Amino acid sequence: MKERQIKRTALFNIVLLLIGSAILISIFYAVLNFLNVNKDLKAWIFAALTIVFGVGITWLMAKIIKEYVIVNGIKQEADTISMFFSIIAYSVIALVALYLVHVNVTGLLVSAGFLGIVLGLAAQSTLGNVFSGIAMILAKPLEPGDYITIETWQYNKMPSTYPHEEFVPGYSGTVEKIGLLYTELLDDSNEPIYVPNGILNQALLINHRRAAIHTLRFRVELNKQVPFEEVEQTIQSVLGKYGIGKESTINVEHISENAYGLAILLNSNKSNISLRKVKSEILRGILSYSIKAGRHAKSKQSGA
Repeated sequence: MKERQIKRTALFNIVLLLIGSAILISIFYAVLNFLNVNKDLKAWIFAALTIVFGVGITWLMAKIIKEYVIVNGIKQEADTISMFFSIIAYSVIALVALYLVHVNVTGLLVSAGFLGIVLGLAAQSTLGNVFSGIAMILAKPLEPGDYITIETWQYNKMPSTYPHEEFVPGYSGTVEKIGLLYTELLDDSNEPIYVPNGILNQALLINHRRAAIHTLRFRVELNKQVPFEEVEQTIQSVLGKYGIGKESTINVEHISENAYGLAILLNSNKSNISLRKVKSEILRGILSYSIKAGRHAKSKQSGA
């Protein structure tokens, strides 16, 4: 809601400034024609007007961009992005003003173009990260606070050989900051991960926070001496604690000579619940009960 209000205010201010500028320039033009001002003086006056109105519009646009970036949760880079826009806009205004006073700007443009090519080639990776960062800020595939998984060939991660569940060979973490050059994540161990925006812009992103239903599937293998009904009751008590018992399932997937395997599927439409935390609590409960069941079985054998 706040973002929409800022956009409407911004558009209103821009339109108002443009209309006012057009009216004032028209009035100045009519006055100059009425006073028969010579062409050279007229050119200097219009150049001055271009600078005044250009600076005003640029200042307003920079302020709007800064507010927009802050609203989108990227406060750290708001001043940098605003300044980046201002430098480009002021450069264009200066060239237009010089052109109006009949200064040959062709040489300046050629020199600037050549310098731009050299700098662009030298800082290709850096500029790619900057524009990728701006693109992500505008498109918003992720925002600070989102829990995401990044899968990309540049940073390949070998899948686990542990034969349990499908494994996404990527890097997961919570988005802390989207900068102009890097995006900062905090992984599950609270270790910071800095990903170049150019890499992130090409990667496969899984945004877990935006999912309507969050799912986590894992397997548990238990000794046959551990009763299934008791294990199921232990799991259901944890699921009931978090209010996700109805959406989740517990299935026996296989039975061997000495053990049986459970497949537990956790489903939740509550974004404030961490399924990893639920999984950890379930495993602790199963482990605690399994140890008790094992001790009970041993005591029966020794008593017999």
